[in-house]
Amino acid sequence: MEKEKRRALGHKAMNLFQIEMFRIDQDSELFETSPKESPGTGTRKARIFVNEENLLYRIRQFGEDDKIGVLNFANPFVPGGHFMDGENAQEQWICRNSYLFPELRKFRRTYYYKNKLDPKNGYISPSLIYSRYVKVLRDEKEDRILPDPRYVDFVSIAAPNVNLIRQNGVEFNSATLYSDIFEKIVRVLRVFKIHEDRNLILGAFGCGIFGNDAKMVSLAFDNALKLKEFGGCFDNVYFDIIDNKPALAAFKKEFGA
Repeated sequence: MEKEKRRALGHKAMNLFQIEMFRIDQDSELFETSPKESPGTGTRKARIFVNEENLLYRIRQFGEDDKIGVLNFANPFVPGGHFMDGENAQEQWICRNSYLFPELRKFRRTYYYKNKLDPKNGYISPSLIYSRYVKVLRDEKEDRILPDPRYVDFVSIAAPNVNLIRQNGVEFNSATLYSDIFEKIVRVLRVFKIHEDRNLILGAFGCGIFGNDAKMVSLAFDNALKLKEFGGCFDNVYFDIIDNKPALAAFKKEFGA
C-alpha cells in the first residue's frame, strides 16, 4: 500500500472518531508502576499460536463478545508513531484502523514528554498505557469500514531500543537487556490479567526497527507466560508476526508452534 493511501486511511479514521467521540465508551489509564503479583486462577496453560498473520486479521477471528487484549509496540516519544504521515509498522496499522490514537494523546505530557526528557539511554520507561474498549474499524485488507466492528483492549508499551542504546555509547549488556524485556512483558501480562482479557494478541515485541534479538524476546515471553501467577488466566495467546521471517522462525522454535 502506498504511503499516501495509508495517510488517507489514518485521516479517515480520525474524522470518524470526531463524529463518534461522544457516543463511544473507550477510556485509558497510565500504569507507571507494575501491578502487584497475585495468585493465578488455576493451573491450565494458555494455548499458544505463532502465525504469519496481520493482527487485524486475528482480531476479526474473535466474536463480538470475546474479550481481547492486544499488545501495541509503542513509539515512546510520539503518540501513534507518525501514523498520520503514512508510516507503516505495527503501531501504525493499529492507529490508522482504530480509535487508539486519541487515547494515546491523553498522555502526551505524562508519558511521551517524560520519555523525551529521559529515554533511559534507550531502555525506555516501563510505564504503559491501558486502553479499554477501543473500536477497530477495518480488517487486514484495510479497504472498508466494517459494519460489525470489534472492540479491543490495548496495552501500549515501548520495548528497549537496542539501536539507540548503541548510539548512546552505553555498554551493551545482554543480561540487562533481557531483564528489561522480561519485566516489561510481566507488566503487560499483569495488566491484561487484572482486566480479565483472556485472549491475547502479542507479537515480536521490539524485534523490528528497535533491533531486539527475537530469540531473547521469545524466551522472555515463554518464561513470563509460564509463571504461576498467570496460570489459568489466559485462554489463547497469539504471536502474529509478518514481514519478519527471522523473528517468526525464532518464535516458532521457542514455542514449538
